[in-house]
Amino acid sequence: MLLYLFMGCAGFAQSPGPANPVAAPPVGFRSDPPAINGDAAEIRQDPPGDPTTVGESQQEMDDLSDQKEKLGSELRYATDKLDQANKQLNIESLAGHVEEADKWQQEVSDWQARVKTLQAQLAEVDSGIQGEIQQMQPPPPENTLILPGDNLEVFVVEDPSFNGRYQVRRGGYIIMPAVGRIAVAGKTLPEAETEVKRLLETTQLQKATVMVEKVEGPDVETGPVIFLYGEFRSPHPFRIPAGTKATVVNVILSCGGVTDEADLTRVKVMRVVGGKSIVEEEDVQKILDGYGLTSDLTLNDGDLIIVPATSANVVYVTGRVERPGSIPLKPGFKLTCYAAILQSGGFAHFADLKKTYVLRAAPDGTKIKIPVNILAIQKGRAPDLPLEGNDIIVVPEKFFSF
Repeated sequence: MLLYLFMGCAGFAQSPGPANPVAAPPVGFRSDPPAINGDAAEIRQDPPGDPTTVGESQQEMDDLSDQKEKLGSELRYATDKLDQANKQLNIESLAGHVEEADKWQQEVSDWQARVKTLQAQLAEVDSGIQGEIQQMQPPPPENTLILPGDNLEVFVVEDPSFNGRYQVRRGGYIIMPAVGRIAVAGKTLPEAETEVKRLLETTQLQKATVMVEKVEGPDVETGPVIFLYGEFRSPHPFRIPAGTKATVVNVILSCGGVTDEADLTRVKVMRVVGGKSIVEEEDVQKILDGYGLTSDLTLNDGDLIIVPATSANVVYVTGRVERPGSIPLKPGFKLTCYAAILQSGGFAHFADLKKTYVLRAAPDGTKIKIPVNILAIQKGRAPDLPLEGNDIIVVPEKFFSF
């Protein structure tokens, strides 16, 4: 019986099929294109070996969008829970409930970690979405991209002090006063406008209308950039015109002049030589009066010229403060570093309170860098630093890492 069934099944498997069978295509492979009027229909097929099709990119975009929506919802929930935990921690701390306060402190730490993780995941998803968008768009022509060595002219409608020509450095960025490095290499001009606008509105302006153009040909300024500080009428980065000898006197005469309070007998030039910061002093007034014409200092790219006020009792505040400038030291009144920063309007966005420092002239002409931890001073953990005449307070920018 078993032999009969086996032979029957074998016979069934070997029985002839229809005279003209229509073979189904193997799984995972496309069938041949259908024939229309005897000719093969022209059907668009994806390039062989290219796993990323337009359809797949769209599916990936949909998946990433779903992830972003889900992560956004989780982040809002975690942020709400963190706010609630912080409020409860404040209540228990004020009430003197140590054990409950410790419990809520741990709760706050846990939710802070969760919020940070979700923010990182959201940033990664956003990056993935931008990558998919770029894959779905045709690449821009190469000559429209900004490259290191290009010269850009930037116009900011709301604040012309940011207008100027900026060269794209080897690292792919330009340096804009009061803003810092702005990465532009590899971007198109509209993308560069968007990036400059974003950073200006983040740190300097409520609204910024930005235009960026490439500058080519003989109009490009290639002279050294000298930084002006102190009693100049318009302290700003100053580019020496091509063919002009860069000296202290030439810069002072061609940059717009100095204020009535300027002391031209003690003009200082700060420069870096062999990795060490040095300060040289020049009596510009003596040169202008016709004496010592051979002593005019030649300037190098990146040098800083400081024209002090007539009184030696003055300090300078620069960096991430609201109103950089000079502050006179009044007789009989001691001014400290933190007090001088407050007189300059306080800290601006992204100021690094822990890494503030004071540059003070040493007897040999060099500058001594004195670290000042303002955060520790605010909390009473460190004494404030008394200032001396011609001290320069520098408040650097804080770089965040997420």
